[in-house]
Amino acid sequence: MSPKITFVLPTKDEEKTIGNIIKEINSLSSELNFQISEILVSDDSRDNTKEIALSLGAKVLFGGGKGLGEAMYRGLKAASNTDCDFIISLDTDGQTNLAEISDMIQAINEHKADLVLSSRFKRKDLVSYNYPLINRIGVLILVKFLRYGSKSPLTDSHGGIRIMKKDVASRLEMLGTHTYVQETIFDAAKKGFKIAEIEGRWLPRNGESRVLASIPKYVAYTLPVIILRLGLHIKLLLPIFCTLLLLSIGYFIISLSTTAVVSILISILLIFQVYLFEYLQNVLIQNRRHE
Repeated sequence: MSPKITFVLPTKDEEKTIGNIIKEINSLSSELNFQISEILVSDDSRDNTKEIALSLGAKVLFGGGKGLGEAMYRGLKAASNTDCDFIISLDTDGQTNLAEISDMIQAINEHKADLVLSSRFKRKDLVSYNYPLINRIGVLILVKFLRYGSKSPLTDSHGGIRIMKKDVASRLEMLGTHTYVQETIFDAAKKGFKIAEIEGRWLPRNGESRVLASIPKYVAYTLPVIILRLGLHIKLLLPIFCTLLLLSIGYFIISLSTTAVVSILISILLIFQVYLFEYLQNVLIQNRRHE
């Protein structure tokens, strides 16, 4: 029996590409032997994206207006309530190679995986266009975090298409509004889901990336969330602050100075902040879960 798939397409002003993507999904369903349960467009557009999607039979959801990650999160949660075997989330900028759907379904079954990712860097010849060096450096850094958080030998941080079982989406917990790719992987690994990665080829981009248009801004959005989700604020900062506290206490015993007292108070405050970050993270995740 052919699998039933719900598609999640987060959009923001994608009127130039959304129509072709939905049409291609529909045309590929019989060719690649899958059934379409629903096509969910999680939309924050000001152009005609919504109208085009509706005219082609997609269901349009409000994306939340907080970023691509929030739109994807809302879409995945809605998809987990549909009648489907698998959920496929994909970017809507036109770079995704939808012919990979067949390979991803096969990988889910062959690897007995719960989440399958597509990688442009699993083989050297998969990127056939001029990929900016700064973006490649960013991918390499993010991949290090992904490998650490997932305990899997991943090679790409921003594959444009992924397939997952419904349970991965229904149990997904997210903190950030721009880090859905990374957090989906971290969260799935933490909950014991099996992750696999296959080769994927991106099509050349038509225009500039809005997500990576400002590298410093993107880093500012993503890095704090990644640090929190991986618990690095506890693993790295807590030992440093505890050492500082012990040194301050030792300094106070030797000198009995007010400077040492100030150092002790600062150290205690820093340790408190580490646990405060952990508490706030859990509160934010719980609040999003009940939205």
